[in-house]
Amino acid sequence: MNDQVNLSQLWNVLKRSFIAMILLGILGMVIAYFGAKTFIAPKYAASTSMLVNRKQDTNPNMQLNAQQADIQIINTYKDIITRPVILRAVADDLTSPQRVVSKKAKKAVYGTRYNSTTGVQERYVVKETEPTQYKLKPAKYSNITENDLGKMVSVSNTQNSQVFTVNVRDTDPVRARDVANEIAQVFKDKIASIMSVSNVSVVSKATADSTPVSPRLNLMAIVGLILGVLIAFLWGLIRELTDRTIKDIDYITNNLGLVNLGIVNYVQKMNDLDEAIEKSKESSTSDTGSIDTLGYPQRSRRRI
Repeated sequence: MNDQVNLSQLWNVLKRSFIAMILLGILGMVIAYFGAKTFIAPKYAASTSMLVNRKQDTNPNMQLNAQQADIQIINTYKDIITRPVILRAVADDLTSPQRVVSKKAKKAVYGTRYNSTTGVQERYVVKETEPTQYKLKPAKYSNITENDLGKMVSVSNTQNSQVFTVNVRDTDPVRARDVANEIAQVFKDKIASIMSVSNVSVVSKATADSTPVSPRLNLMAIVGLILGVLIAFLWGLIRELTDRTIKDIDYITNNLGLVNLGIVNYVQKMNDLDEAIEKSKESSTSDTGSIDTLGYPQRSRRRI
């Protein structure tokens, strides 16, 4: 048989598979949506923006050149942030107890009094100096490594802008916020010694956002719907191409070269013999012959 598919065959496949396409499309959409929601861990995003400026010259032309140079060097900053020199320090800060100031130092308070013996004003200590007091703050996290941070962190910037953004994606929105802010702080502390740049500003700090950025459930549902419809249509097309039954009488005579002996019509199923006899009587209005013992009409015989 000819395996070429024409438009009429495609239309027939579409009509025959229409219900299956609807059912499989809905099934695929449900499976994709709830499967992604159940088996894919949601990820949350946090970002902090920074600005690095070098010392500006009073000459307007030199200021413009300096700004262009700062824009070009942002790629260097992006590379430094994702290097171990920054990420290792961030991992250590997040997984180690931190010494924080619990009480700031206070200067000594002095007073003056007149010494009648010497006849001069003397200064005396009213309140002693109080040194800074520190306390150890427990580590925020215990399972963050340098390699983990490398997978979580990315840096981006807008074209012709001196501001660049540190983006962090993690399964915990609070941890993503803490990592982003810690990277900004470590970069601000270390970039001065790495590139002799001291003017680092944090434009915006990261905040915890409880809305996940992945997986995108609506997109997954649409993909499942499309796949379900496509699978149903392909299944119908395969059935059409592999169907070897003869559907056209011309194929027997034209393609195979056989002689058409007749057509056997579909006979409806009969419940009993009496019903078959009645049906036979109704269809034999043009035949005047006798009826045999089974109730079927017989043709009259003539001698020639």
